[in-house]
Amino acid sequence: MKRSVVLAVAGALVVVVVGAVVVWPRGATPTDETRVREDFEARTNESAGPDGTAGTPPPGIYRFDTSGSEELKLGVLPTETRPYPETISATVVDADPGCFTMTLHLLEQHSEDSTYCVGDDGTISLAGHEKHQQVGPMNPTADMTCDPDVLAKPADGSVPLNCELTLDGGPKQLTATLKGTSRSKRPVTVDLGDGTPVEATEVDLDFAVTGDLTGTWRERLWFADDALPVRIARDLELEGLASFTEHRDSTIVGLTPED
Repeated sequence: MKRSVVLAVAGALVVVVVGAVVVWPRGATPTDETRVREDFEARTNESAGPDGTAGTPPPGIYRFDTSGSEELKLGVLPTETRPYPETISATVVDADPGCFTMTLHLLEQHSEDSTYCVGDDGTISLAGHEKHQQVGPMNPTADMTCDPDVLAKPADGSVPLNCELTLDGGPKQLTATLKGTSRSKRPVTVDLGDGTPVEATEVDLDFAVTGDLTGTWRERLWFADDALPVRIARDLELEGLASFTEHRDSTIVGLTPED
């Protein structure tokens, strides 16, 4: 009798869990611009640096023309395919002296924080990168730190880049190692969304990913003189208990932010 009760309860729990997975809202929507503004104001109030640190871009809300889509899967949840909106928002706030954080609001269910630091010699480093996503009832966060963390160094065309990535909030904690190179190229002209030509330094990142997640991460960034990324192109394919695929290209509309 007790065995039957236990089996019945277990069966009911399975039905509840499966039912939750089936009925939980999926898909993606453009980011709520009111939330973008609130997030920017909150981050500005918490900013450790002065308003507009010398050598870094002015704080504010920027817009990017964007194309592409993403696919993601966590555990037993079905694969989701999400196209990006034609225009996305990005906020820039000061961080530590000489550093700033750019938050890309790709979707209501996906945002990314990248903190860049600019050295006196013009070196651009990646101080940290966080990816926040919602997948059904789960809210995974990927945190990436690098050592060495230099993206662009005027004296060197190619530098090694080694990073550790930790994913929390999914079926289980996942870790991965990203090893690759960052190659700086001579300045090129980038046509912004408003038609303005801007000289920018192209930086190509090429990672091999191993660990709980395996695959490749290729990214190209074009940095303006103040280290503002004016174009970002990414091709990412990771497999494991969690699977992520991203193909996107974003170009900033203009260099004057909303504040």
